Amino acid sequence: MALPVVLSFAVGLWALARPALWRDEAVTIGVARRPPWDALRLLADIDAVHGLYYLLMHPVVAVFGAGETAVRLPSVLGAAAASGLTAWLGMRLADARTGLVAGLLVAVSPAMSRYAQEARQYTWVTALAVAATLLLVRALDRRDDGDGGARRAWAAYGAMVALMGWLHLFSLLLVLPHAVAARRDLRRWAVAAGCALAAALPLALLSVTQRAQVNWITRPGRDDLWYLLDTLSGGRRLILPTLALVAVALWRPIVRRIGDAADDTRWGLLAWLVLPPVALLAVSFVIPTYLFRYVLFCFPALALLVALGLRRLPAWAAAAAAAALAVAMLPAHRQIRAPDARADDLRTLSTVIRTGKQPGDALLFHQNYYRRAMSAYADAYAGLRDIALARTGTQSGTIDGEEVPAAELARRLAGVRRLWYVHRNARAPDAPDRAKERMVRRSGVFRLVKRWRFKGGTVSLYENVRPGTVPGGAGAAGDGARRTAAVPGALSPAGGGRSAARPARPAPA
Repeated sequence: MALPVVLSFAVGLWALARPALWRDEAVTIGVARRPPWDALRLLADIDAVHGLYYLLMHPVVAVFGAGETAVRLPSVLGAAAASGLTAWLGMRLADARTGLVAGLLVAVSPAMSRYAQEARQYTWVTALAVAATLLLVRALDRRDDGDGGARRAWAAYGAMVALMGWLHLFSLLLVLPHAVAARRDLRRWAVAAGCALAAALPLALLSVTQRAQVNWITRPGRDDLWYLLDTLSGGRRLILPTLALVAVALWRPIVRRIGDAADDTRWGLLAWLVLPPVALLAVSFVIPTYLFRYVLFCFPALALLVALGLRRLPAWAAAAAAAALAVAMLPAHRQIRAPDARADDLRTLSTVIRTGKQPGDALLFHQNYYRRAMSAYADAYAGLRDIALARTGTQSGTIDGEEVPAAELARRLAGVRRLWYVHRNARAPDAPDRAKERMVRRSGVFRLVKRWRFKGGTVSLYENVRPGTVPGGAGAAGDGARRTAAVPGALSPAGGGRSAARPARPAPA
């Protein structure tokens, strides 16, 4: 177990702070900074599925701060735990060589590394999934010898599954492949799994009422299937070799049999790999909820199957094949460690504002979720007035806070000299309420001075050319002269590494 743990930890630390924090990580930081009671008040309305993780991150942020390394290090430890536990499980199911190879595959996987470098709970969910499977193997091996050992083993298994479910609800899909693995002792498994599901039922009921928080997820398509295969394999070119090794493992596996039940665990591993993604994809055609990170906990099953396939080869050939797989994963590792590798680049946004702000400047977010940048890089926004904010997230029990009505926002904007306006794209911010856009871009009150693009959005600096005027409806004047400014690190939406601006256009009459 030691070598996979050490290697996984080293891979996780590799360029850990290089990718910028993004919105989901900013939510983790913002909620973890709140007093536990305020965090619980938030979780009663939204994000309950992440509640246990937020509470566990509270002491981490309080002691070590909210820098990239500090908030991501727990996820690195989770990936290391998943690697070591996978090695242990492989040893239990086959032999030490199989366990070592499986653990090393988890350690060098780009999929695990990606989420080891994110301040979310998915690597720990994966580690708990492997731990629960180990406890299932142990429980299936136990005899009813009168000392209560079997009951304790099943109780430990049920407790681990319940803990896993509380860390992330969708991980409870693991009970589907566990039912396949435990089919020869289904009664005792059903009791333990049923108790675990009952323990997680309050979280499930609460999460159902918060369905709106993932209403942006769309129905899965062919691209989702390709992304699943690509990410699990470590690259598009590795899909066929990975599937070939899995086929070899299923054709003539080298696994020990669990107890007297003579249970061939290859089908349990295949069920672990296939059933949770297939179930979630199927549900998502009716209620879209599928994202790859929700089924990351299935990756150890793939690593174990690939290790079993490699076990069929001579030792030198298996070592060469494993090394070739690791080398072929390097491009994916470099990609996920790019500064703008995440969905949005809050660091570049914050750098632009930090370097250009002046005393008395105001800040306006067209999309509320960009307010999360103030949690991720708080120092960049010190001294700026969030012009639309009525109550903070802590005060309102929400993630992004509550905003003032449009009339009050217009009154506040009348007294602003310089305004930083953050929105999703340069021409037409994509939000149903266009009031902010009309007040700033089309009112004739504000003149565009500079504009910068970062991955995920645009930040524009405006000056008030008619102080004291309340910006109301669609503009009577144009946006005025426009010019661009290059800032080190500023990125275009496509990650081109340059700032950009649109030519001046008169606003519609």
